[in-house]
This record gives sequence, C-alpha cells and structure tokens, in this order.
Amino acid sequence: MKSLMSAGHQIVLHPALRERLLRTIQQRLPTKSFGFLIAREESGAPEDFVLFEGNIRNSELWKPQFEAYGRYFVQHDDAGFVASPEECWRMQKAIWKRGMAEVGVFHSHLRHPANFSQIDYELHTQRFHNLWHLIISCRNSELPQMRAFDVSSDGVHELTIVGHDAQSHLQPSCRCAEPVDSDQAIRHAAQLLKLDNSGRPLCKNNRAIYAAINALLSTNHDEVIDELLVNGFFRDSHQRYAEHVAPRMSLIAAGRFEMGTNPVRARHFCGESPCHPVELSPFNLSQLPVTNELFSLFDQARANLPDGEQRLPVVNVSWFDAAVFAMWMGGRLPSEAEWEFACGSGSESEWCCEEESSLPRYAWYSENSRSTMQPVGTREPNSLGLFDLHGNAWEWCRDTYEPCYYSRSPLVDPANLDCPAADFAVLCADKVCRGGSVYALSEMCRTRYRFHEPADFWSADLGFRLASNLDAVRR
Repeated sequence: MKSLMSAGHQIVLHPALRERLLRTIQQRLPTKSFGFLIAREESGAPEDFVLFEGNIRNSELWKPQFEAYGRYFVQHDDAGFVASPEECWRMQKAIWKRGMAEVGVFHSHLRHPANFSQIDYELHTQRFHNLWHLIISCRNSELPQMRAFDVSSDGVHELTIVGHDAQSHLQPSCRCAEPVDSDQAIRHAAQLLKLDNSGRPLCKNNRAIYAAINALLSTNHDEVIDELLVNGFFRDSHQRYAEHVAPRMSLIAAGRFEMGTNPVRARHFCGESPCHPVELSPFNLSQLPVTNELFSLFDQARANLPDGEQRLPVVNVSWFDAAVFAMWMGGRLPSEAEWEFACGSGSESEWCCEEESSLPRYAWYSENSRSTMQPVGTREPNSLGLFDLHGNAWEWCRDTYEPCYYSRSPLVDPANLDCPAADFAVLCADKVCRGGSVYALSEMCRTRYRFHEPADFWSADLGFRLASNLDAVRR
C-alpha cells in the first residue's frame, strides 16, 4: 500500500528527527549513508531511522553492475550502496521487534545534488515498491540538502518535506510579505549600497544587498533610486559591461520552441512537464560562464588565486552573489527559458548534439573530466557559439523554482520572478540550476534537465553566466 504521505505530495519529518539524521550523516562523512526511516504505522510520519553499516557495492556481484552505468562509477567506488542479505535480515527483525515498519528509504550523495537519477530509480523500483525515497546531498558538507521523492513504475515526483506544524512550513511563495516602510528602506539602502574607492561594494553580504535593492525599488521614489542606484551602486556598470562583458556576448535571436519534456518520456525526471510552447524576445547571452578572473572585478579575493585558476568557472557562489554581480556588471542572470533555448538551439535533441556519444566534444562531465574543473571554452561550442552549457559547473538561472510552473507558464518570455521585496523567506526560495557539472552523469547535463537549490546555497561545482537585454542597460 502506497504511503498516504506520498498521496498527499508531502512527507512529515519532525525537525528534531531531521536534524539528528543530518548530523549523523555529516559525522559519517566521507562514508556514504544508507538506511530506512521507520514508524509505528506504515502510512505514518517517520519516528526514527536505522543505518546499514556494511556496503557490498564493490563485491564481485555488484561492482560490474555499478560500473556499467558509466565512468563515474568506475572512478568513484564509493558511489552506490548495497546492503548484504544478512544485514538486511538482521535489520528487518530488529525493526519488527520494535513494533515498527519501514516507511521510507534514504541515502546520501557525496558529490551530486540531491537529485533522483536513473540508477536510483532502477534500484529503488527493484527493491522498495512501497516506500518513498529521501536523498541527502553533502556536496557542500556545511549545507546538506534534503529532498524526497515518490517513486513508482509511472515515474518520480518530488515531495514537499514539512514539519508537524504544516502551516509553519509552507512554501515561501505561499507566505505574505510585510509592507515596505519607504523611509526605512531608503535608510537601509543608503548604508548597504556604499562603494569603496575602487567601486566595489563595501558590504560583503550580497543577500542583504539584493534585498536592499528590491526594497528600494518598491518605494517608487525615483529621485532617491537615481541617487542610490543609477548614480550610485550601478554608476559604472555600463562601462564595465562594455569593457568586460559585451565582447563575449552572443545575440540570441527571437524564437519559438517547445520547452520541457513530454510526460511520456519524463521517466524519473522531475519538474520538466508539461511540454509547452515558449516565444522569446531577442537577448544577449555570454559565450562563456563567468570566470574567477571576471568575478575578481567584484570580489578582490578571487584576484589572488593562482594563474591556472583564473580561467576556471567561478564557483562557491550563491544565487545572491551571482545576481548582484550580474547587475553590478550591467547585466542579469538568464531566465531558465532563455537558458534552455540557447543550450539546445530550440531543437528536440536531449543535448546540443544529436547523440549522447558526441557529448564529450561539448562538455566536461563525468565521462571525461576526471572530476576536475576545467578552463572555460576548452570544449566545442554549440550551434549558437556558446561554450560549457553542458557540464563543468552548474549554472544559476534567475527564476524561482516551482515544480508545476510549466503548467501556468506564460507563452511570451516566461520567468518566475515573484519575489516580494520585504519577505526574506521568499528571497531565499529555491532558484533554478541548469547544465550539470564535472561530476554530472550525462542525464544531468540534458538541455531540459531542471534542478534547484536555495538561493543562499553554494558549492564547488555551482556557478553562472551572464545575460542581458538588447540595450544592455539595467537599473
């Protein structure tokens, strides 16, 4: 019988249990964790968890099966977990003795986001027919990310994780923002938007800067906005754009394409349906991801990196870091519709190329990267002259992530930008990430593959590229 929590598209995970599970997994690093969430009722909220200790993934029986999934599983013998039949039976008897039952299965990712891949899907459907699946990503061990999935032969759906007080765990888009006090917003912005003698922000908290800009714009005091933004924080952005950004921008002509994936083909991919038509106005997109060298104009600490790292994609940046930098440079982040159209040139192919066998020509990913970040622009460009959209580093997009956004997405220039200025819960909502990384399996590099992370998240394989409107001028 399928869990009632799955049927309601959410699971209830008590905050204390959640924290204990995360702490246990962090303490075990770099060991991979695998186990069950258990409860007294099969459809109840989990009350505890149990961990397996022995991993026979590298046994003669299982090692070839894992390595058949690709080079990533050859290079990383800690990728994957299989408990022995003996330990499974001991665990089962111990759970029964406590008068409890398994309601969910969980495992940790050491390098990947908390996504549900083909191997996860195949192993789950072979062994755990009645359980939902929790994945904890430790790619940033300081900020582990937890996501849950309802898994069946019909496909995979991401579940919302809530605490016992479901009202206190509403999605950020469901919360109401406090009205902005104009005078307070102006005073706050005047403090946070100061620049040093080199034109860099004195404040190093880009989330606070972004919130201050949003709050200031919502006051509609044009004279103050001109003073603090146009002639203040952004006063040299047009010059920076012309000198450092414009030479590597490509004009992406207006076009119409089918965005997303047909539900029949979606399989274990979440949030990619329904497939829907999109019409885009022309826009500019950088041929290359932002590098450490370019980002050092904004963050002087990046200028002190060794020469060999200057041409690497800038990583360990939050969405706020990316968004504020983009504005400071006179641009913006691309919408996920713009990103998807530019990556695949509007084609129906899974990648910018027709066949997966050609992907290594265009991407640094798990099959050829040796898990090492590579200088930008060292693979072939796609048909629009753009590099590294597949692999190397995941890329932030400007959109707030909603799994069902495609069902209400507008036809022309869609971008999910709902973001009340005074509501930090909304500001920190998950943002869309695209493209895969040096660790990514080929499926994660797909043109239509959607993922998401909290806006204040950062990791060693997450960066961004710049976009702009045709006039390349933003307030």
